[in-house]
Amino acid sequence: MTHEFPRTKEDKLLNKYFEDEGGHLFLEVPVGSNRRNHIWPKGSKTRRFDGVIFPNDKSKIYNYRNYEHTFNSLITSNYELEVIEVKNRLNRLVIGQIIAGYDMFKREYADKLINCRIICSEGDPALEWVCEQRNIKVSIYEN
Repeated sequence: MTHEFPRTKEDKLLNKYFEDEGGHLFLEVPVGSNRRNHIWPKGSKTRRFDGVIFPNDKSKIYNYRNYEHTFNSLITSNYELEVIEVKNRLNRLVIGQIIAGYDMFKREYADKLINCRIICSEGDPALEWVCEQRNIKVSIYEN
């Protein structure tokens, strides 16, 4: 585990999910950067997922910035992964973040099965229905 994690309320929610699910969790994973593959138009800004999890028997948390080579190795050898956004409340902003992030991640890693998850401490039945329509999993934890 990184020495800086978990520290915020959102980190604590992500950590609760990680404790339940395990795997290799990478924090603050960038998407939309031309640094890696030059597929984005000039002026595109990098976005970051709160987390990306690769299913695995072993559990470990990585800071993407310090373990980019490990992430690249896992993304090459694994077919399935989960992209994660965390907010205290389920809202339209976080739904938009996960949809845009998914599309961008899919463009960068086309041959992967990418599952989407929003983790929050307060749901909203109407927005949970919207997420269900788009196959976005929602996990609600007490904060």
